[in-house]
Amino acid sequence: MIGMIIGLANIIPGVSGGTMAVVFGVFDRLIASISNIRKEFKKSILFLLPIGLGACAAILLLSKGLTWLLDNYYMATNLFFVGVIVGSIPMIFGKSVEGGFKIRNLIPFFVTLAMMISMIFLSPEGESVIVRSLDVFLFVKLLVFSAIAAISMIIPGLSGSFVMLLLGTYNAVITAIAELNILMLLSVAIGVVLGILFGSKIINWLIVKFPQATYFAILGFVIGSIPTIFNKISIADAYRGGWELIIGILVCVVGVLISFVFSSEKLKERLFGKKNTEVK
Repeated sequence: MIGMIIGLANIIPGVSGGTMAVVFGVFDRLIASISNIRKEFKKSILFLLPIGLGACAAILLLSKGLTWLLDNYYMATNLFFVGVIVGSIPMIFGKSVEGGFKIRNLIPFFVTLAMMISMIFLSPEGESVIVRSLDVFLFVKLLVFSAIAAISMIIPGLSGSFVMLLLGTYNAVITAIAELNILMLLSVAIGVVLGILFGSKIINWLIVKFPQATYFAILGFVIGSIPTIFNKISIADAYRGGWELIIGILVCVVGVLISFVFSSEKLKERLFGKKNTEVK
């Protein structure tokens, strides 16, 4: 289930799969498992496999349903994810101040918050074109940009698909997936794998060496993602239908409650064991 939610979040521009991993209490272990996959291969695979399979299944099986929801209930669907994100803030803040609050750790918080707010003023619409023929230049471009998007994908608050939109490769990649363009997907897959491997090692090192500063930075990313999502909901959407606004508020509350439930340490211990957040 968690893998499916992470997978769905990653295909919605503006919504972060990394945030969903934090919400459901698997972020630390997810990063550590990817980072230490060679040292602890069996343990890492046993943890990563169900999440990876769930994410892939969601992308393949539920993406059409999600597209339908976004087409017909755009505001309500986005408000649900806003609720999930809002509900995760107390848990992330709690991790940020474990061991005592240090005012210098607010610096990474304000830096990442400013980065996310600045994204509101970036308009990716019209920047991405559909390309079906592959040459050496495009292969390298897709590989590099996919690696960048993959790194952003595992950072809570940042959306890999939104970064692809900004880089101008989102439509090309989505089309390649829909048409099973193997050569183009190969360059994307290589980039994603490299981005996740190197990105996870950097994040894992930061969590180990600077846990409070890292979680304050994550908190900035997460809080900053809320206005980014709201920015996609126009005033016209809000006034288009009173019922959708009411439904949106209700599902937003449901999203908050889901985050609170899954942020419970007792529930995490039941689902993943007492060491689910252990990072090596």
